[in-house]
Amino acid sequence: MQFEQLAKQYTPMIHRILQKLHIYKNKDEFVQVGMIALWEACERFDEAKGAFPPFAYSYIQGRIKSTLTKDAKTSDKMVLTGEPVLYEGIDPAPTPDTVAAVHLCGDLLTGRAKDWYNLSVIEGLTNPDIARKLGVTPAAVRKWQLSAQAVLKARFAEEQ
Repeated sequence: MQFEQLAKQYTPMIHRILQKLHIYKNKDEFVQVGMIALWEACERFDEAKGAFPPFAYSYIQGRIKSTLTKDAKTSDKMVLTGEPVLYEGIDPAPTPDTVAAVHLCGDLLTGRAKDWYNLSVIEGLTNPDIARKLGVTPAAVRKWQLSAQAVLKARFAEEQ
């Protein structure tokens, strides 16, 4: 069977796996990961060991889960800092206005989101460092981060 036909046949399975894993962000990227996993499953399948559909399902699901884990680890290592991004021809020293704007953004937040903002953006700690410092899980810190980002995004969308 050609891969195009196989992809058409197993696309609903990939979408079902994404739904089961509650993936709603970057869905197109995860569909692509699923398609690549389907291709690899097709290449590695051995008829002597069983039927293809269960093999493909577990292979695709495993690849998507490992990609989720890798993405979570990457997001834990990424830190928003109050320092400006260095571009060629731009003065790297933060101006008083920039520093004031960073602190004003923190004032828009409350609760744990504000804690995350102060520790991450102002002090420059990573999410795992924040989790260790406050004695919580990295997943909790990620939720605070997402909350802070949602509030700031909504606030700045109102102004535009």
